[in-house]
Amino acid sequence: MQKTSFLAVIAGVLFFISCNKNHDPAPAVPVTYLLSVYLSDNPTRLEEVNIDIHSVEIKIDTTHEADEAQIALLDTPANNDSLGAPGVTLWHGGIPAGNHNQFGRWVTLGFQPGTYDILQLRNGLDMLLGAVPISGTVRKIRIALGDGSYVKTNGTSFPLTLLDDSTNRHVYIDVLQESRVINSDGSMAVYLDFDLGRSVKYNGDAYRLFPYIRTLPADRSLEIDGHAFPKEASVAVSVYNNEDTATAIPDNSGYFKIRGLSLGRYSVRYHGTENYNDTTTVFDINQNSITLPPMTLREK
Repeated sequence: MQKTSFLAVIAGVLFFISCNKNHDPAPAVPVTYLLSVYLSDNPTRLEEVNIDIHSVEIKIDTTHEADEAQIALLDTPANNDSLGAPGVTLWHGGIPAGNHNQFGRWVTLGFQPGTYDILQLRNGLDMLLGAVPISGTVRKIRIALGDGSYVKTNGTSFPLTLLDDSTNRHVYIDVLQESRVINSDGSMAVYLDFDLGRSVKYNGDAYRLFPYIRTLPADRSLEIDGHAFPKEASVAVSVYNNEDTATAIPDNSGYFKIRGLSLGRYSVRYHGTENYNDTTTVFDINQNSITLPPMTLREK
C-alpha cells in the first residue's frame, strides 16, 4: 500500500477497549478507558493538502465477542450511515435513527472541526485528533469530510473535491486488535495514516479526493529513516516490495521517515526532478528501526 504522510496532528490512532465480564449474579460494570486517536500522513508532491474535517466518531461494541474480521465484514458502512452520535449532523440530511445498531453505538470524539494541512504530519509527526472515555470494544472510526478541502501547488490553491461520494462524505476505518495500542497507564490509542499519494489525484483539469485512510500496527511496526540530498532535487523516497509501498518527502534538512511497514526485503527508490538521476537500492530490513545511508542524487 502506498503511504502518504498525513499532518503530524492527524496521524491516526484508535483504541481497543474490552469489556469485563463475570458470572456473579450482580451485573458487571464495564471498565472505562481513555481512548485517543492520532493522525499522520504519507506525503505527496504538493505544497499543501488541506482537508476539511467535519467530525470524528468512534463505534463502540459492548456485546459481541465473535471474530473481528467477520464483524467488520458484516458491519458495512451502508448499515451505519443513517446512525449518528448525539449532536452529529450527518451529510445525507436525514435525522439519525438513533446512534446504534446490532454492532455497537456511535460516540463523538472531542475533535475541533476545521481544515488541516495534512502534509505537516509527514516524517513521523502525529496529530492528536481527540480523546474520549469509553468502555467496550472499538470497532470503527468514522470521519466526516466537509466541502472546503483544497491543495496548493506553485503558490496557487485549487479545490479538492470528492471523487466518490457513495458514503455521503464519510470515511469508515475498521479497527482490529492489531491496531489498538495499550499504554502503560491503561489508556488506549489508535494511529491513522492518511495516504495522500493514493488519495489525491489530478485528472488533467482538477484535483480529486478519494480518501485512503488506514490504521497503523499497534507496535507502530517498522520505522525507516535517512537523509536524501540535494534540496534542489526535491527528492521523493519510495520504499516498496510486492506487498507494500510507502513514500516520504524529506524536510528542508533532507531528513525523512517512513512507518508502518513489515519486515522484509525492499527496494528504495530516490526520485528527483528531471535534472537529476534517480537511484534505486535494495535492503533487507530485519529489525524494527532502520537508518538508511545518506543518499545524494547526481545531476544529469
